[in-house]
Amino acid sequence: MIHFIVATTSEARPLIDFFKLKKKNSISNFVFFDNDEISLTISGIGKINAAMSVTHTYYEFNKIKNNVWVNFGIAGHISHSIGKIFLINKIVDKETNYKYFPHIIKNCKLDQKSCITYSEQNFFYNDDLSDMEASGFFMAADKYSTKELIHSIKIISDNKEEKIDFSDKKKLYDIIKPNEKMITSYIENIYKIWKKFYFYKKTIDEKVKKVLQNKNLSFYQKKEFAKVLEYYFLNSEKNSSKTLDFSNNFAEKIKLIKRNLKI
Repeated sequence: MIHFIVATTSEARPLIDFFKLKKKNSISNFVFFDNDEISLTISGIGKINAAMSVTHTYYEFNKIKNNVWVNFGIAGHISHSIGKIFLINKIVDKETNYKYFPHIIKNCKLDQKSCITYSEQNFFYNDDLSDMEASGFFMAADKYSTKELIHSIKIISDNKEEKIDFSDKKKLYDIIKPNEKMITSYIENIYKIWKKFYFYKKTIDEKVKKVLQNKNLSFYQKKEFAKVLEYYFLNSEKNSSKTLDFSNNFAEKIKLIKRNLKI
């Protein structure tokens, strides 16, 4: 599934229309929209709200790890024209100076830019985009998914020369709408990547489960060996290595894997 985290309903409305999302009944303090493949959460403004909304979304949609997460919203820049779209390739939290590096998919057609997340609105523009949610979003999403599946898309709403009226819902819609094709195309691409990843990961998990079944192991040993085996199967798939026989000398095989993979 793809989870969008968006600060305001005005920013979210074009996506709700693009993907034909419906409001979800929920007892959560956050508002959700969804269809069979996509959810969208209205987080509220700010990195703390963004982080909290990620966690609420994770629990609202059945606590499934390694889904796709996308932070979408508006951002400022010193000179880029209003309505220009960017994929974020680096996020810096202005308050903590902590840095995050989203993974960029191959053959990405979106222009890329770094983004600084501020705790308050920033109109002291520079060559980085400025927003208020990206760092909180990424920090939280990183707990529930792999970095290859965490993305941030921003559309310029203000620059040194001009800025839109942020309370003007129609104006916000109008600067996002022309990017519909680029947004939907990018989402389709990452959805394809996720499907491949999801089924590949599922195959690995089944292999690990099969090896560990009927083994007389403590809870701690099962957790430890599951991680080792997952790493082993991932590497053996990539390198087309001959798979070990785990039917006997199991403990010795685990030691061998750790030694060979240096873990």
